[in-house]
Amino acid sequence: MSDRVRHIDALVAEIGSTTTSVSAFEGLSGKDGATPRLVGQGVAPTSVLEGDVGIGLAAARASLEASLGHAVEPTVTLATSSAAGGLRMTVHGLTARMTAMAAREAALGAGAVVKYQTSGRLRDSDLVRIDEVRPNLVLLAGGVEGGDLDTVLFNARRLRELRSRPVVVYGGNSVAAAEVRQMLEAAGFGVRVTANVYPAIDELDIVPARAVIHDAFEEHITHAPGMERIGEFVTGRILPTPGAVLLASERFAEAVGDLVVIDVGGATTDVHSVTDGSPDIAAISTEPEPHSKRTVEGDLGTYVSAEHVAALLDTMHRPAVLPPPLPFTPEEIEAARALAHIAAVTAVQRHAGRLTHLYTPSGRQTVARGRDLTACRLVIGTGGALTRLPGGLEILADVRSRDGGDRLLPPSGATCLLDRDYVFAACGALLATFPAESVLALMRASVGL
Repeated sequence: MSDRVRHIDALVAEIGSTTTSVSAFEGLSGKDGATPRLVGQGVAPTSVLEGDVGIGLAAARASLEASLGHAVEPTVTLATSSAAGGLRMTVHGLTARMTAMAAREAALGAGAVVKYQTSGRLRDSDLVRIDEVRPNLVLLAGGVEGGDLDTVLFNARRLRELRSRPVVVYGGNSVAAAEVRQMLEAAGFGVRVTANVYPAIDELDIVPARAVIHDAFEEHITHAPGMERIGEFVTGRILPTPGAVLLASERFAEAVGDLVVIDVGGATTDVHSVTDGSPDIAAISTEPEPHSKRTVEGDLGTYVSAEHVAALLDTMHRPAVLPPPLPFTPEEIEAARALAHIAAVTAVQRHAGRLTHLYTPSGRQTVARGRDLTACRLVIGTGGALTRLPGGLEILADVRSRDGGDRLLPPSGATCLLDRDYVFAACGALLATFPAESVLALMRASVGL
């Protein structure tokens, strides 16, 4: 490798559960007519099991610099991560279809992993389960503005009985906020108050809670082995990778329209959608949905949960071997592709809502429940599996509706695109530092729009 050092605008690390990648960018400032572009990427296995994620990061950077033939010196260094296993959360609201659902949407949209959810008053069995989960964060909600106070105050009192002391994010009726904070802080909890996630009937306000959860994630992620040293040279925030992908998806949707973004990883498959659905479906919908939604399927991954995913395949198509974190041989690559295919299709079906039929005295009535993806004209694949394995576009094509079914899937004519440069997560991190138009240009170039 040459002794020359190349100055670049940004180096973004994505530290995943199985692989770590680094991406180098230049031209992001927009000065002197510079064109934003990806300079190069490096990848290496994530080194959590070796006790230091910095080992994998150093290897990924060495891979990048070897491919370029010279070292790089970035103006800013950013990072996204899911190496600590995600931010474990429990969410608790007043009713399952209102405040508890809103709290869950806020948690998932911020990149958290929701391990337990309750509605109504917390019972003894709920407290036992919360202690078993050992959450990093508890999201407590309940009551629209000016509405119920009793349930959320009761639940705050009950949380004091927990053996552990997770951070509590309060996103319920603002009238109770001061009392909740006082009683929980007196019991040794850290408390963060945010806007009511369900301020009025059929109204969600989950963006402020997402920001608070992002802050908590940044503190939590330092607990991954060696991550404290990563924070020493990162010049910006360390974002949860799925949260970064959602930020990028939201910005891209502003420019190109409603979309679905699918990220098949080694441990999970995340589906992000940015849409208000079709007016026809909205007219028969039974519950509100956020404009931006993320679901995470913790049992659908090509490595950590490979055995479970393989079991979803019929015997004829089940791979003879399960792939390693970085598949290399033709047999390993084909096995990983088969797992990515069934993981993507299954995850989108779980993310999507469906039409159901109710029988009333006046006859059969059709209603829509869950996420409406029928207005999404773009289906985009990101993440290592879909962008680096063969057949990514064919996999995406199979997540679309085949017409005639009850699931509210993307239409059969939706355009399928790949994040070929694998930059969506990095772009979510870049948005906080560089002009949005420059970051948008990177995403357009990557998908070919």
